[in-house]
Amino acid sequence: MSGHVSSKRVNGDRPIGHSLQERDDMNATIVEYTDEKPPINLYPQRIVSPTRGNTCCALNMEQIGGIQREENRSYFYRRCRVCGYTVRHFLSAPPPDGPSSSWGNESANLLKLVA
Repeated sequence: MSGHVSSKRVNGDRPIGHSLQERDDMNATIVEYTDEKPPINLYPQRIVSPTRGNTCCALNMEQIGGIQREENRSYFYRRCRVCGYTVRHFLSAPPPDGPSSSWGNESANLLKLVA
């Protein structure tokens, strides 16, 4: 089924134009979301996270590991120190016609905010 193109619509707006395999590759993560197991951080192999965050997450998110690169996107994991809820925090890319140094500046500035 790896070559099948999905016609699923996002919010009823536009069709998704990626094959199922491409979407699986783009969404690959080490995070297992479940409410059946206790949260655990075994980074970089695996992270078990609750399916939903709580109010504690707003002030207790910390960066787990370094910046990961996946195709043309960069991200890092953020995990709540209290409940274990984990997300991938994607860094925005520079504009196509912007100076290449803007990406490095944004990455450094974002990391200062997270640290």
